[in-house]
Amino acid sequence: MERVWTVTDSMGNLHQIMFKRGAFGGAKCIVDGDTYKMKSKNWVIWMADHQISIPGAECNLVVIGNKIRLAVNGTYLEDGTPYEPIRNIPVWLNVLVGINAVFAVFMYGMIGLAIAVLLDLLTYKMALSKKVNVAMIIQIVLLVVLVLITVGVFMIA
Repeated sequence: MERVWTVTDSMGNLHQIMFKRGAFGGAKCIVDGDTYKMKSKNWVIWMADHQISIPGAECNLVVIGNKIRLAVNGTYLEDGTPYEPIRNIPVWLNVLVGINAVFAVFMYGMIGLAIAVLLDLLTYKMALSKKVNVAMIIQIVLLVVLVLITVGVFMIA
C-alpha cells in the first residue's frame, strides 16, 4: 500500500511525502527521498503518528489500520478536519480482547473466532473514537455471554 502527497512549504518549495507499507507489516515514511521507519503504538492494530518537520509546515502522518491520513499545520488534507494525536488503546482492553479471542476459539472454534473478531473490531473502533467505556462494556458482555453459553452446554451434556 502506498500513498503520496505533495506539500508546499513557507518558501514555495514542493516536498513529496510518501507512505509505504512493506509485505511483512513494516512501514516507512519517505520525505524528499529520505526514509524513516515507522513503528506501531499497539500490538493488535497498526497505529502510528509520525511527525514530519518541513520549514514552515508541521506535518503529521497518521496511520490507523488501513486508514492513512496526512495533517499539515493542524488540518487533515483529505477533509479539512482538525488534527488530533491518536490515543493509545488501554492495555486492559488488549488483555480483554486476547482473553475473549482465546476463549472463543477453544470453546466455539471458527464461529467463535469470527464473532470475537467482529466484536473486537468494534471494540477498537470505539476505543479510538474516545468511547472507552462502551468498548469495555462490549468486551465484558462478550466474555459473560461466552461463559454462560459454555456453562449451559456443559450442564446439558
